[in-house]
Amino acid sequence: MDIICREQTCVYNKGFSCSKRKILIGDKVTCTDYEKNSEIKNIEDTSKKVFSNEPPKYHAHRESKKGCIHCQANCLFRNEQTCEANGITVNKLNGKPFCVTYFKE
Repeated sequence: MDIICREQTCVYNKGFSCSKRKILIGDKVTCTDYEKNSEIKNIEDTSKKVFSNEPPKYHAHRESKKGCIHCQANCLFRNEQTCEANGITVNKLNGKPFCVTYFKE
């Protein structure tokens, strides 16, 4: 289970990969385990580097069968409170970490 996250101010974000192996996506499709890293002041906008010669630094893909995503949202990938997707992507939406892999059931 791979959890890709663009919420760079979270303590669990390690190069766009979530280091926390158990997370909960709430009924409003937000990551309830988000914890702001108080040491981070300025976040570099790596999206500006997408089309340049210098690629952004991403963490290596960390797929793990030990990972677990509990989900309370009415999502196509949810089965008895557990996400069955191969992985999810969490992005920032309206200032909150939002699961963009969500498909309404």
